[in-house]
Amino acid sequence: MRLEDITVEVRDKSLTRRGLVRPEELQLELTDNFNNVGSWSLTLAAENPLAQTLRQPGAGLIITGPSDVLMSGPMVTAEFTATQDDPGGSITFEGVSDTIALADALAFPDPTNPNGASQTLAHDVRQGRAEDVMHSFVMANIGPTAPAARRKARLVAGPSGGRGPAVIKSARFPVLGNLLAELALLGNLGFRVMQRGSSLVFETYGIVDRTKLIRLDVANGSLAGQRVAISPPTVTRAIVAGQGELTKRQFLQVQTAEAVAAEADWGRRIEQFIDQRNTNNWDELRQAGDEAMEDGGFTAVNVQVVPMEDGAMRFGHDWYLGDKVSVVVEGQELVSNATGMVLKAGPDGFQVGVLLGDPAGFSVDAALAKRVTNTEARVSQLERTSDVGAAADNQLMSIMGVY
Repeated sequence: MRLEDITVEVRDKSLTRRGLVRPEELQLELTDNFNNVGSWSLTLAAENPLAQTLRQPGAGLIITGPSDVLMSGPMVTAEFTATQDDPGGSITFEGVSDTIALADALAFPDPTNPNGASQTLAHDVRQGRAEDVMHSFVMANIGPTAPAARRKARLVAGPSGGRGPAVIKSARFPVLGNLLAELALLGNLGFRVMQRGSSLVFETYGIVDRTKLIRLDVANGSLAGQRVAISPPTVTRAIVAGQGELTKRQFLQVQTAEAVAAEADWGRRIEQFIDQRNTNNWDELRQAGDEAMEDGGFTAVNVQVVPMEDGAMRFGHDWYLGDKVSVVVEGQELVSNATGMVLKAGPDGFQVGVLLGDPAGFSVDAALAKRVTNTEARVSQLERTSDVGAAADNQLMSIMGVY
């Protein structure tokens, strides 16, 4: 992506586009996370008429890249600053992606009843293909078929391709985004909420395997630099507990061949207890174990990379968040997913960095803190273990690279 590839529009509470921020005025930072809430920051001169629109509750941005919308979402804070050098002042706006709608809502046991205090059902149980079940939970809780009091204004469903395995899922007040993230793991799916036209669209999509097409390597000129951290699995044996008491309680142990292989590699058997007393369905118990394996039952490779802008395969055009790509680490070719990105546009030019590795657990805190604790701990090793060299270090952040 180049600076001229980015357009930033200000919208009002009704999602109406009110104006375009001129490229020469852009002071923008955008952080996005695969299957998670993203965040953005924009600074405008106080006298800019768009600043007054963006200050209003419910206003927000639509940020579009070379081929699609990168992010849209509401403003959450507006901070005015004035100095003697700039008496007119400027306003720094911070916001989140529209995927925040999935962090704001719970999945009710009876989504037809909008009153959380008078729920009469124990669980909302839905089954089918993972992608269809994801759409069903969203539409029943905050979509057009939800009770009027809980509907997210202008939220509609994008198409579902019925992808992923057959699943069964019980909901009793989990954060809606957490529920979706668990189902997405099983189905190799991505999800987000994005403004398209005058609507907010809940979208799901399959992870694209681009490993044959995208091969990231400093040596072949596709990367300006990289930092790498390799760490052990977080679980290799999941002990899932269902209903019952003491010796009569249901128990199921779940492991995968990949987790057992990682166990041998690291010499560690890592056990995790998963309390699933909400169900006595053996398929759902196994599914909970499978989710744990998909989340952490493997050797993790976390890579910070700075893609070359003039490379043949450009980030944001030929590959993007969620895609599976190949990356060469110390001469060894590994496969990983693009799970995070940071983009800056301002007077000093255009800057972008990408994180490959574990998807973050769904949380609004991940957006505000830029990274969840698990990934933060792993990637923090990069400062100690990286030997990329001074030239690459100069390019790798703040946000990891300056073109």
